[in-house]
Amino acid sequence: MTWEITLMFCVLLVTVVLFVFEIFPVDKIAFLIIVSLTLLGLVKPEEAISGFSNSATIAVLALMILAIALEENGVIGWLASSIGRIKGLPLYVMAPVFMFVTAGISAFISTTAVVIVFIKIVNQLSEKYNVSQSKLLLPISFAGILGGSCTLMGTSTNLIVNSVATDLGAEKLGFFEFSMLGLIFLGISIVYLTLTLRWLPWGKSKTLDDDYHLNNYVTNVHINADSNLVGKTIQESFLFENPEVSLLKLTRDNKVHNSPGKYITFKANDELLLMCDLKNLARINESENLSLNEKKIFCTNTENRT
Repeated sequence: MTWEITLMFCVLLVTVVLFVFEIFPVDKIAFLIIVSLTLLGLVKPEEAISGFSNSATIAVLALMILAIALEENGVIGWLASSIGRIKGLPLYVMAPVFMFVTAGISAFISTTAVVIVFIKIVNQLSEKYNVSQSKLLLPISFAGILGGSCTLMGTSTNLIVNSVATDLGAEKLGFFEFSMLGLIFLGISIVYLTLTLRWLPWGKSKTLDDDYHLNNYVTNVHINADSNLVGKTIQESFLFENPEVSLLKLTRDNKVHNSPGKYITFKANDELLLMCDLKNLARINESENLSLNEKKIFCTNTENRT
């Protein structure tokens, strides 16, 4: 084993440790990897930053923008209300329809975003019309994965593989290069999953709100200069390992940190996006010297929205 390979394994080990313990935000860890590889001489500076101009990277970013645009412009909401009309169909007809629509959308935008939207639709159907969640969620997930494999942009993996193959001298893949094979696998999977629905459990009577504790309030909190949180890390605050309070996002100097790590230190004027119940919301307002944005407080339970 050469010393370059040894250094590479060391960098990978440090990377895994940083990701596991969330010592720094994910974006900072990514840049640390690039700098480390460059300083250790494992890659050239031009190679270290070449990924930012890679067509696959730009295409993945474009897909994320497209998914957000579809949701912001109401396209996904319109789809949700339209597909909800099939509530009266038998389960063995409803499931293939859900899988076909999920796969069709996943072929052009992020599979994860599509599946999240359909989870919401299934949850609504379950609450209102007693449709089994457990018999639909698994088929929808598989359909999203298979649909994303039908086109070049259906999943980021296809784009990255195409970019690497092109750089190595292989012929560039077309947009619908492997659509025929993808559709064959998709069709077989839809038939198979429909026939095996009978062996899937009917599931619990609880809703996804109960399973994931969504019956809480979400609000923006501003840390005042004389707040008790200033100078403390997330690990040292009441937010750490508190099952009743979740820190969803931290905004500092117009920079957003999604799922901030436990070693991040709070500073004055930080904006926090919190999810908690009404009791903890009152406690935060009274004891931590924070400012709540009352215009941005809402309840995740649609029956108690404020």
